[in-house]
Amino acid sequence: QPGGDGGGENGMGVNAAGLAGLLPLVVGYAVCSSSLLVANKWALELFPMPNLLMFAQFATSLAVVVVLAGAKLVECDKLEKEKVIAFFPVVLIFYAVLWSNLKALDALGVDLVILFRSLTPFAISVGDYIYLGRAMPSLQSWYALISMTMCTAFIFVREPHISLSGVLWGILYYVILSVDMVYLKKITVDVKLSTYGRVLYTNLLAAPPALILALASGEFNGIGSYLSSMSPQAVIAVSSTCILGYGMSFLSWALRAKVSALTFVVIGILCKIGSVVINGIFMSKHLSMQSMILVCLGITASTLYEQ
Repeated sequence: QPGGDGGGENGMGVNAAGLAGLLPLVVGYAVCSSSLLVANKWALELFPMPNLLMFAQFATSLAVVVVLAGAKLVECDKLEKEKVIAFFPVVLIFYAVLWSNLKALDALGVDLVILFRSLTPFAISVGDYIYLGRAMPSLQSWYALISMTMCTAFIFVREPHISLSGVLWGILYYVILSVDMVYLKKITVDVKLSTYGRVLYTNLLAAPPALILALASGEFNGIGSYLSSMSPQAVIAVSSTCILGYGMSFLSWALRAKVSALTFVVIGILCKIGSVVINGIFMSKHLSMQSMILVCLGITASTLYEQ
């Protein structure tokens, strides 16, 4: 979700008193994060329309916030022209990340997409140094980055079925995600919104581009007959991504506001290991056991990266 990699809004870590309230957020985020990547892959196999799938997720999250706010069950920021203008680049990058992620999932599968994501600290460290005035990585961090890169290279050698187009989609996802993490650290600090407000702004502004791309790619051709003949399994798959999408949209914002940046990154990396396990158990298309071990080694190496 957009919102950068910053820590809590008050700049403080988590104390013992706040741990009980934080635990449900961590557990909920872990479940959604570990499951959504695999659910998207499952949904794309049964509903091969990535742009319409994204629109369904945006529309579901938007509808939930509107209904809750309309029933006065939650407080949500109202739309303001200045905030919409300021938040629009955030949504564009957020949407680009989701779109490239779905394309990379379709071309590479869950395991390699996770590893591409775990390699982003290399680009982010350079971006932090150039644009945010931070120090370059320590020796321990360089060791982590080199180890992760070696694991990636070994996997590409071991898996000859990986196509050049798949690698290009993975690289595109890597670049966009790196830009997302560096740019959003800078922009979201200036746009003050509540958690529900961010969910509202994000999904409201991200939905129209999804429809435009769906039209441009011909996904609406024969959509009526396709939807009427969808199997129950496909309906369940698409619905699960919508539910998990809302969970990620809300919980990622809520968790970022309560933990430090390093804690959030570590939680995210551990969730990706969960995605590898879920994918290996439930999905028919995944890497060999040796390559999956390399994926886990690469992800584990990324935990040595020092902020």
